[in-house]
Amino acid sequence: MCVSERAPVSNQGFTLIEIIVGMVISAISLTMLYSLIYPQIVRSVEPMLQIRAAELGQAMVEEILAKPYDENSPTGGVPPCSSCTVAADFGVDSGESTRADFDDVDDFHHYCGSPQAVDQIAGVTPSGFDNFRMEVCVIYDGNYDAVADANQNAKRITVSVYAPTRGSGFAPPIRFSAYRGNF
Repeated sequence: MCVSERAPVSNQGFTLIEIIVGMVISAISLTMLYSLIYPQIVRSVEPMLQIRAAELGQAMVEEILAKPYDENSPTGGVPPCSSCTVAADFGVDSGESTRADFDDVDDFHHYCGSPQAVDQIAGVTPSGFDNFRMEVCVIYDGNYDAVADANQNAKRITVSVYAPTRGSGFAPPIRFSAYRGNF
């Protein structure tokens, strides 16, 4: 009788200790990977928000610059306004209840003092601008040195737009400044 010899069978599996060590190494690797990639994902949104803030600020500046210099400016702007609005009276004039009623540059000074939600300024929130804030300030600056003065030859318009950030805060403002001359 012939007895066949069998080759010894080796178990080729993992031990419990090897599985646990592999899981711990995988968990540490995934945690490190997540901590490196997640902040990058959040930061990738910030440039898009800054672009939107720039678009919003530019649109506001263009709207303001399209208005006449002053309430007392003659039609066509010539000759220049000689009895212009006193700087202390900048803001909404009587009979102007909404932004649609604003008829000169300094009416927009109504939005100076603290940043306001875009819907409070625009009346509605334009699509994609939730949680943005804006501030508009107008000063006399006939010397063009960014300092308020009594020279009524020019008004400096400053639009500040605050884009939302992670959490409840706001990014530093994106500021636009332009001059509207008395002509």
